[in-house]
This record gives sequence, C-alpha cells and structure tokens, in this order.
Amino acid sequence: MNQQDRKSELLEKYMNNTCTKQEFDEFMELIKTSTDFEDFDGPMKKHWEGSPQENVPDTVDWNRMYSNIKLRLWALKKTKVLFKFAAVIVLVISACTLIIYNYNKVASGDHIVYLTQHAGVAKTKVILLSDGTRVTLNANSDLRYPQNFNAKTREVYLKGEAYFEVIHNENKPFVIHSGRLKTHVLGTTFTVSAYSQVKPMNVTVLTGKVAVKDELNQAHVILTRGQSASTKDGKNTFEVITLANPEDAIAWMDDKMIFENSDLESVALKLSYKYGVDIKVTGDKLSQQHITAIFQGQTLPGILKAITQLTHSNYKVRNNAYILY
Repeated sequence: MNQQDRKSELLEKYMNNTCTKQEFDEFMELIKTSTDFEDFDGPMKKHWEGSPQENVPDTVDWNRMYSNIKLRLWALKKTKVLFKFAAVIVLVISACTLIIYNYNKVASGDHIVYLTQHAGVAKTKVILLSDGTRVTLNANSDLRYPQNFNAKTREVYLKGEAYFEVIHNENKPFVIHSGRLKTHVLGTTFTVSAYSQVKPMNVTVLTGKVAVKDELNQAHVILTRGQSASTKDGKNTFEVITLANPEDAIAWMDDKMIFENSDLESVALKLSYKYGVDIKVTGDKLSQQHITAIFQGQTLPGILKAITQLTHSNYKVRNNAYILY
C-alpha cells in the first residue's frame, strides 16, 4: 500500500473511531510530517457529507465552516510548522461532527445498549424484557435486544426459535428480526422458528394477530390464532395452514418434541440443534421419508432408535456425528 492510500485509510478509520492506538499514533505523525493534504480530502469529504446534521442550531453554518477550514488548510500546507496546526483543525472537525452525531442519536432514541442471551444445548431460557414482554428461547438459540426500549418501536433479533408473550403497547409496535423474516405485533403470543439451517422458517400464532414479512422476496401475510406461516423456497408467498392444536408449537417448552408428517431431514436438523450434535441422513429416499411422533424426556439415542424403527433404517456414530442410513 502506497503512502497516499495509507493516509486515506487511516483518516477513514479515525473518522469512524475504529483505529487502534498504534494506527492513531501513525495517523498523527503523518499529519505532522505531511507535505500534501490533498490525500486527506476524499475520506474527509465523505465523512462530512455522511454525518447526521439534523437538529443543528440554525446559527451555525457548518458547510461554510467546512469550506473555510479547507481553504485555510490549502493556504497553510506550504508551511511545515503550520502543518502541525492542521492536525488540531482535523480534530476539531471530527469532534464537532461526533458531538452532533451523538446528540442526534440520543434525541432520536437511536442510542441503544444491546444485550444478548443464549440458550444452551438441550436447554431453554426465559428472558424478561424491560417492557414486561416474556421470551422463552429454545435450545441453541440467541436473542439480541435493547436494555431499554427508548425508540419508537421495540425491536429484537432472534437466531433460532423462541416463544414470545408480548405486552400490548399500541404506541410501540414490537418487531422481531429473524433471518429473512420480520414479524410485527402489538401484543400477542406466538412462536418464531428461524434456525439458520432449518427450512422452512416459520411463525405460529397462539393468541392475537401478527404481520409477517419475508424480506427476501417481500411476501406478506397476516396471521391470527391457530395459523402458521412457513417460507417456501422459490416462491414469493407463504404457505399458511391452520393448526388443530396451536399449543403443539410450544411443546418444546415442556421438553416435548412433536413431529407431524415431518420429513426426516427436517427432524434430523431440529434434533441437531436441540442436542448440539451433528445428525446426517444419507440418501434422498430416506431423507424425504415422513414421520409422525412425539418424544418427551428421552435421550437422543432413544429417539434415534425409535426413528429408525419407524423408517426401517439404522444409525451409527462416526467422528462424533450420528448418521442415519
């Protein structure tokens, strides 16, 4: 990397507050010893134009200030002693921009502290959010959420599966981001299943009403009690069914697994997530076999034994992986 590119890279990192102490020292030294400030123009202009500036007092003309500072930098670049003063000017620009940016973030409710909770192997975890909403995570699932809901919406991020009991607040909709799914509610109870490898992703409503959007293909659906929507690869609509027993969708909260006409490949993936192991099904014919079964309080070997009896197959353990064949 040549010196010009290095100057640009260091200034970009400095403006974004991502430089290390060593990079900061290198950046300051380059400013003090540089004889050409044009190398800094590109990233400085980009940072300036991209910085939030709404709600700034009308008495301050920031664009004019920026132009004047650039003119002074141009006039000063012939004098090496004054190049050291240029470092102070750059710092002033950054400080002003940072103050404005932070002010606007706090004013708009965007200054949010996030927490993350994880449910381990074969375990569930209950999380009580600041608004009183209760979330139960299924095994090997993560929830990222604000410490306090200060924004106009209550937004959380799910990886895996969870049961939500959302406190009603018509002024602050509750939004769950889970992979390609975005679920929008006011107050209701429902489950979201969005393990990254499990297809299809699914939302099931137990009470109330939710709106679900597939952000990959822009599909929308409104669900009420007992309805379940699943994504379908290659289609821009949801597959929606009505469940006879919606509570079956949260059977996992009682350490119960219910499979109703489920293909063996999906069963294997869900067991993999619950028990934290690798379970593979060999052969297309076997992986597409469907089973209906209920398992509760059983060990993984016990479940696999029952599955092989249902599908007339076998399983073995190789390199810490369970293989059905």
